[in-house]
Amino acid sequence: MAAAAALGGAAVLRLLHARYYRPDNAILVIGGDITAKDGLELGKKYFGDWQKPGTPLPALSAAPLDASSKTGRVVVIDKPDAGQAAVYLARTGINRKDTDFFRGIVANSVLSGYSGRLNQEIRIKRGLSYGAGSSLDARRDVGPFVASAQTKNESGAVVADLLLGEIGRLSSAPPADVELTPRKAVLIGGFSRSLETAGGLVGQVGSLALYGLGLDEINRYINNVQSITTADVQKFAGARLDATTSNIIIVGNAKAFLPELQKKYPKVEVIPVAELDLNTALLRKKQQTGQ
Repeated sequence: MAAAAALGGAAVLRLLHARYYRPDNAILVIGGDITAKDGLELGKKYFGDWQKPGTPLPALSAAPLDASSKTGRVVVIDKPDAGQAAVYLARTGINRKDTDFFRGIVANSVLSGYSGRLNQEIRIKRGLSYGAGSSLDARRDVGPFVASAQTKNESGAVVADLLLGEIGRLSSAPPADVELTPRKAVLIGGFSRSLETAGGLVGQVGSLALYGLGLDEINRYINNVQSITTADVQKFAGARLDATTSNIIIVGNAKAFLPELQKKYPKVEVIPVAELDLNTALLRKKQQTGQ
């Protein structure tokens, strides 16, 4: 059985490689003390014999995922030997071409980072974690929004509530300018530093090319971030970070936090770690019937 499973996994990896690792799905960006002619010669030397497959490249989804009609899941992975609980809130986010992109990254900056709301509330104010934060991963297709923190098993349910509460509060109590201005400065500073090296500049250009955006987008980034207002952050949080369509996942020693969690979420799904299967939508191994 183990050998068959390993063979199946290898076959899946080969299929994935053949489907996506191909010249018509690749972008080569070269930066530094090199001419365009020499760069082209290097490309031909190392990639000139890379043949395009006869099958068409799989199309990206035509529209963003719509989670508006779905209720989020609350899932506990029971791992009795866990020294801490890992608490995650996860939901669909946006793609890089979404018109809400700059609203989204500024909203996420308000939540994340050492001075962000999540870390302020969970670590600095309450001492329940060494760090809490969030990420908005905008890709060619829709990426995830994730907020997370590690905490004691006993405070797993409390931290889940705090993650949900702070994300919800972003729309009910949006940041005033005194809070918003430094969070935008963090984004601008990180972007500016990324352009200080040849590798960083190549990375930025490569990303824009990958997402199908004009390379002059680099020149507009700072102004686009600066133009985001409190109302923009509030609008994004209310429309795109709705807690009722987000999923809560806690991995830890369930007996330490499950009773408290069930008071608010009576339909919580509990999956023993031995029954966990990450390759299925239900996350649970199929029950064997018969002998």
